Amino acid sequence: MITLFVTGLEFYGYHGVSDEEQKVGHRYVIDLEMGVVSDAEQSDQVEDTVDYGAAADIALKIGTQRQFRTLERLAQVIGEALMARFSRLREVSVRVAKRLPPAPLVAEEAGVELVVKRSKSK
Repeated sequence: MITLFVTGLEFYGYHGVSDEEQKVGHRYVIDLEMGVVSDAEQSDQVEDTVDYGAAADIALKIGTQRQFRTLERLAQVIGEALMARFSRLREVSVRVAKRLPPAPLVAEEAGVELVVKRSKSK
């Protein structure tokens, strides 16, 4: 198994607990780390691995075209979509951070990281 990663995917999305956050929107950053059963290191063919550009596109589309109250749900939906799309993917860590969160604190980012794993039966 190899690990593929994409870090620093930035987008503007409309997620948040409050209705105001969902109207105004905010900047987000996504990092993906994917455990892949790959043969590309021998074959040199993208079909024998996970296309990280396509994976990033899926994550960005979900982040920009849907709305969620929690970053946990956003990350879970991204992870599930990646697992559904790429049969060679065994697990994916999805990190979603809100830049300069609107909260009574000073922080560069606040967010969540979760791991989605393929069940052993698949």
